Amino acid sequence: MKDVLSKMRGLRLMRQDPYQCLISFICATNTNIPMIKRMLTNICVNFGDSVEYCGLKFHTFPEPKRLANASLNELYRCSVGYRARFIQRAAMTVLNGKIDFDSLRRKNYQNAKKELIDFLGVGQKVADCILLFSLEKLDSFPIDVWIARTIIRYYAYMFESELNGEKITPKVYSIISSKMRGYFGVYAGYAQQYLYCYFRNNKN
Repeated sequence: MKDVLSKMRGLRLMRQDPYQCLISFICATNTNIPMIKRMLTNICVNFGDSVEYCGLKFHTFPEPKRLANASLNELYRCSVGYRARFIQRAAMTVLNGKIDFDSLRRKNYQNAKKELIDFLGVGQKVADCILLFSLEKLDSFPIDVWIARTIIRYYAYMFESELNGEKITPKVYSIISSKMRGYFGVYAGYAQQYLYCYFRNNKN
C-alpha cells in the first residue's frame, strides 16, 4: 500500500448523486468501461435535456420520471440489453419515493446495504458502489475482477480456502468484503480505490 499510495497520490472519491450512481452502476454490470460510457451517453441523449455550454452541446442525466415511464423497447435502443428492466424498476422505485437516499446516508453500512439490496434487487457490488460513491459509506469495499485479482495476489494469506480462482460467488464476495473492511477499517473504500486504479494502470 505504501507504493500504491505514493504512485497514485491525490486520488479522490467522488460524491455522485445517488440516483445517477444507481443507474450508472446498473449499467456497469458484466461489461467494460467503453460499453458503460456508450450506454450512459445513449440514455442521456434519448431521455435527458439538451443544453449548450461554451458553444458545446451536452445532455443532462434524465430525471427518474423519464426512465420510469420509458418503454422497454426505448431503453433497449440505448444498448443496455437485459439491464432495461432493472433501470426501469430502479427509476420507478426512486420516483415513487420508496427509497430514501437521505435516510440511507444516515444509516450504518450494513443496514444501508441491506435496504438497497431489498428495495432494488441489486447485487452486492452495485450496492457497495452506491454506498461508497454517493452515500459516503467510506468503509464500503466494492469487489470486481480486478480487486479479486489484487486480493489473491497480495492478501491471500488472510484467507484459508475461500479464494479458489477468480470466481466471485455471493458467499466469496461477503467473505472478502468482511475481511478487507476489517483490515482497512473505516477508510476501506479509499484503499479499494487506490488498489483498483493502481492495478488497472499497472496490469503487468
